[in-house]
Order: sequence, then structure tokens, then C-alpha cells
Amino acid sequence: MRIALSSDLGRNLVTPWLDELMDEHPKVSLRTNISDSNIDFYRDSVDMALRYGSPNDASVYGFKICDVPGLLCATPAYLEEYGYPTHPNELPSYNGLFYQLQGITHDTWTFSKDGTDYKIKMSGNRAANDGDLVRRWCVAGKGIAVKSCLDMASDLLSGRVVSVLPEYRPRVTELWLICPSRQSITPAVRLLRDTFQEKSAELLRQLKAQGFL
Repeated sequence: MRIALSSDLGRNLVTPWLDELMDEHPKVSLRTNISDSNIDFYRDSVDMALRYGSPNDASVYGFKICDVPGLLCATPAYLEEYGYPTHPNELPSYNGLFYQLQGITHDTWTFSKDGTDYKIKMSGNRAANDGDLVRRWCVAGKGIAVKSCLDMASDLLSGRVVSVLPEYRPRVTELWLICPSRQSITPAVRLLRDTFQEKSAELLRQLKAQGFL
């Protein structure tokens, strides 16, 4: 199996899932491409990609794994030092930790509550094109970050970080397993689809049970 994975999701969640699957199926071999950059199936020699966001290319085929809410996260220690915000309009006084892709820094955050959107222009001293690094900064107490709830699941469930302003929701995205053609949807791809759907659903259930979703 040749699969492309985003950095945070790939390193911290999906790799253990794949290890477990390979223990159950010893004849399976694996090659991973871990990067947050856009993937080219032919240039990068991969058979499938697990990516956030629904595919916008009609020539590819894919399976939706789940909906993925975003959460605003920080450590308890950071909030103790700088205070707990009560409204998104207070967030610009906090240090934002930003994801950067193709030269664009995602420093405008949008939150929704009761049908009203709040678009907040943030400032901060750290940005990276690697989602895992943004998560690590957040867990280290360097500021606040908007992240996928899946990426932050372990940190949330362990108490290393908390959800900030939980009544104001950041964007919801989708997780998809994408293939370059219908012919590339093999039994192995379907096995991965089922595994990812099952594992993601269980993690989302845990987050919901703990009040994060």
C-alpha cells in the first residue's frame, strides 16, 4: 500500500492504525508519504491519500471517512497566565499559532454561534507549513490554535490541552480517502476505508462523551 498522509494525522493517529492493520495482515507492505503539501498521485507514486477537505477534482474518486469539527485549543497553564477569553472578539490579544500553506498564513479564524459568524484577524509569533508542529507548539503552551479535533484528540482526552470558547465553533471539515481512478480502488483500499471509518468514529465518540463535541 502506498498512501499519502497529512503530517499531524499521519504521525499521531493513522500510523498506529496502520501498524495494527499490518499486524492482522502480515502480507501487507506499506509505503507512506507524510506531508501537508498537495499530493500528485503520479509524481509522488502513491495509490491513495487521506486528506482533510472534500475533493474538488472530478477526476479522482474517494470515500468520505467522517465530518471533523475544528476546536480552539490551548493549555490550562497558558490560559491561567493570560486569562480565559469569554468572546471571540477578545482573541486578538492572545498569541495565535498558525498553519501556513503555499505561502498563505491562515491567521483569520471564523467561529459560529447560533447562526452568527465571527471572523477574527489574529496575530502571533509562530507559523508552520506542518500541522504537527502547530500542535506541538500548542501543547507546549506557546499560544492558542485552531486544530482538527482528531489531530488534538489525544491531547484533549489526556487534559494536556482544553477546548477554548467551546460554545463558539470553528469550521467543520471532512476527512476523505482519495484515489486517482476508479480502477485504483482495490480490496486493500476498501479495507483501509473501513478501518479509518471505524477508528475515526470511535475517537469522535470518545470526544463527544467527554463534552468536547
